[in-house]
Amino acid sequence: MKPTDNTEQNDRIGPKARVIANSFRRIADESTHELGITGVQSFLLGYLYCQKDHPPCQHDIEVRFNIKHPTATGLLERMEERGFVRFRQDGADRRRKRILLTEKGAEAAESTRQKLDALDRRLTLGFTPQELSTLNALLDRVVANIEPSAGKCRRQEGE
Repeated sequence: MKPTDNTEQNDRIGPKARVIANSFRRIADESTHELGITGVQSFLLGYLYCQKDHPPCQHDIEVRFNIKHPTATGLLERMEERGFVRFRQDGADRRRKRILLTEKGAEAAESTRQKLDALDRRLTLGFTPQELSTLNALLDRVVANIEPSAGKCRRQEGE
């Protein structure tokens, strides 16, 4: 995104966020293509990997990634078809299915984590630790302003 002569346009967060999101998605897709997954699927694998001791249900994923039910359903079905995840009925609530990584999914999560870590380092090149801390705090506030439940999983909210 190149600056314009219009100061008001340069101060808008939305267009900058759009450029960052689109570029990040494109680069993530390119870096995970060899594994047969998209960048979005790699983020989900990473989340599931971190939650392996307490597997989430689909609703947790919808809330965490701020996606709608049909989107989550399609995403998880494709990942199940490719052997990255499997479903297990929740012992406490038979209406829910817990989402677990398969061995293939765990291996893909580990591989993509390295690639996404490198991408994060690229995005923050030249930032001091204090600047990174400030940036993360500010971005957390932006996310909270967009939608109060975005980025939180139900387990974090006390459920």
